[in-house]
Amino acid sequence: MNRARNRIVIVGGGFAGFWAAVAARRVAPARVDVALVSRAPVLEMRPRLYEAQPERLQVDLVPLLEKVGIEFVQGNATGLDPAEGTLLVRDRAVVRYGRLVVATGSTLCRPGIPGAFRAFSIDTVQDAIAFDRRLAELARRNVAPAIAVVGAGFTGIELALELRDRIRRYGAFANAESARILLFDRADVVGPELGAGPRPVIEAALAAARIELRLASTIVAIQPETLVLGSGEMIAIDAAVLTTGMTAAAFVRNISGERDELGRVRVDQSLRSPAAPRIFVAGDAAAVDDGGGHTVLQSCQHALQLGRFAGENAARDLMGLPLIPYKQPPYVTCLDLGRSGAVFTRGWQRTVELTGAEAKAVKKRINTEVIYPPAMATREELLALSSAAPTRQRPQRDRPPVR
Repeated sequence: MNRARNRIVIVGGGFAGFWAAVAARRVAPARVDVALVSRAPVLEMRPRLYEAQPERLQVDLVPLLEKVGIEFVQGNATGLDPAEGTLLVRDRAVVRYGRLVVATGSTLCRPGIPGAFRAFSIDTVQDAIAFDRRLAELARRNVAPAIAVVGAGFTGIELALELRDRIRRYGAFANAESARILLFDRADVVGPELGAGPRPVIEAALAAARIELRLASTIVAIQPETLVLGSGEMIAIDAAVLTTGMTAAAFVRNISGERDELGRVRVDQSLRSPAAPRIFVAGDAAAVDDGGGHTVLQSCQHALQLGRFAGENAARDLMGLPLIPYKQPPYVTCLDLGRSGAVFTRGWQRTVELTGAEAKAVKKRINTEVIYPPAMATREELLALSSAAPTRQRPQRDRPPVR
């Protein structure tokens, strides 16, 4: 038996990559090897990086992978030869595969303006730690800081509404309350992608938190301690942090075929790449209909399910079994609104169902339980949780330790 032809390789250790690996392991027989390739042996809890103490928001993947018999290969995937079925890791090591799942995620869309490199971000744990250190420095000063959040989408709103309490954590109680927090966007409304439904709740929370909205604003340069607007206005700041949206990570450019405006590979309903039949794509790297007429979002919610389907279909394809069409559970949104609680909506029309403390309890459960792989689950329970079938009963999740 050719081990390379009977090997399923997953590239990317995020939500989609992890669950794709577990799903492939569940479906594939023991003689089929399953390996996960990632630059670090941790799952970053990226949806939580607007929170304080970002260094705690990583989960050790190795014990979970070992539990179900998945090999971990540490390294940065840099190249791909679909015809040969090879993956290049660390610019020199070649990993051969029979089927490949690309789940390399997304990266911040850093605007191409002068000085953009000076701005912080919360795109990765290390980025978020660097920004948190800057907050600590500002908190130690005797002057209330001015912090600009650039991008009034989902992440920008959550971050802006968390900043006063994050400054308070460093003991700067007066400075936290008198800090100037500005939220910028080129759009003329906050959260344009969230629609009109939750907007009044979001706007009320921003007003209560005394966030200074600078909408319909274009930033043309980020200078040391100054933002320059297209209008010519110059605003003094102590830190700027970018929350300017995401684009698919560069690795997907190795896959031929059509891409969408976010750089994602357009895949068929089984999540297979039309231009490379042995490659499946998941998470923020994939553009596909959710099964209900909507294109998936670059979100944890969709990545979890995309990973399960991609991993299962990669294994099914290798074994000559019928593939299953991807279908997403009903879409919900839960936005953290800091001291104002949260807002929970249902459906693509984003009908508001919960606000305030009730929605905050839902957000807390999502952030601390739902998105985590269950560290205390048995091998059988972990494999069962990787099922793409919505009707399969899944075991209760335990909150895992973080690192």
